[in-house]
Amino acid sequence: MTLTLISIGLTDERDLSLRALEEARKCDILYAEAYTTILDTDIKRLSALIGRPVEPLPRSAYEEASQQLLSKAEDTNVGILIGGDALSATTHISLLLDARKRGIPTKVIHSSSILTAIAETGLSLYKLGRTVTLPLPEKAPPDTVLKTLDENREHGLHTLILLDLDTQADNYLSIQQAITTLLEADRPDTYDEDLLTIGVSRIGWDNAEVKADTALKLKDHAFSGPPQALVVPGDLHFLEAEALKILADCSPDLLEGRKVTGEVQRLIEKYGASCRRAIEQLEYAELPTGVTREEVKALIEHAFRYLEDAEYYSVERKATALASVSYAEGILDALRLLGLVDFEW
Repeated sequence: MTLTLISIGLTDERDLSLRALEEARKCDILYAEAYTTILDTDIKRLSALIGRPVEPLPRSAYEEASQQLLSKAEDTNVGILIGGDALSATTHISLLLDARKRGIPTKVIHSSSILTAIAETGLSLYKLGRTVTLPLPEKAPPDTVLKTLDENREHGLHTLILLDLDTQADNYLSIQQAITTLLEADRPDTYDEDLLTIGVSRIGWDNAEVKADTALKLKDHAFSGPPQALVVPGDLHFLEAEALKILADCSPDLLEGRKVTGEVQRLIEKYGASCRRAIEQLEYAELPTGVTREEVKALIEHAFRYLEDAEYYSVERKATALASVSYAEGILDALRLLGLVDFEW
């Protein structure tokens, strides 16, 4: 009668929300899939907390018997417990779509995911580009990851690289193996030993770890166990740079070459806010003969358009953005010095 996808969260059964527990206890049949991520729990602990039996659902059974699951959901309430957030994996979205096509009511109970928890690095989620998975070496080469790195870097965006795993074979790609794979691809323009890289291990767990360093040094760092991931930062806001030093133990020396970007962004925001405040607070002075309020207003609007240009260019063309703010500030300052308007910087 209903198919419910229930997100567990990042760590163990204690991450289940009250809503998740409530929905799980309503289900007549309850499964747990444990192949899209690694959790610090098991079927026994999940069953004990929920108060009803939970059946394991390995990848093979899930993919081969998905239609049987949907057939059961036509006559009874079926729930599937999923690590992380239920819709982070396309497999679960496909199941949701198939259920809807068959007219089966569905529910999704959301929870924490690596896609949001990665903010523990101190990087802004708004500046994440396309996320990509680095496959185990026996599956495929890292070509897609390297291409994604290039594309995201072109726009100054951060790249989250998820590391592949096979829970049934107890095989997972470690940070050390991932960095080795990327370096051995021999694409120094995209990924080399000196590239600032962030390793994250067991985010959300008690022994979570976030460490930023060069790729070469990070490769030799002993991280806690899986699940693990990499992040390659793009352009850094000055607050992100500060966060990496504090939250990811990043050496200030590694950020020296990036301070220009951060400082420029800081200046864009500082002087842009100052100009906007001046426009909001300014008052027209008594105008001399030959100068109309419409003419003064037109110059103020011109300054405002420069501020809009600065906002537009601030992501990809920071020098142009800063120049636009400077033009706006110059117009406003000239109006004030000529005694045509009155405001305080």
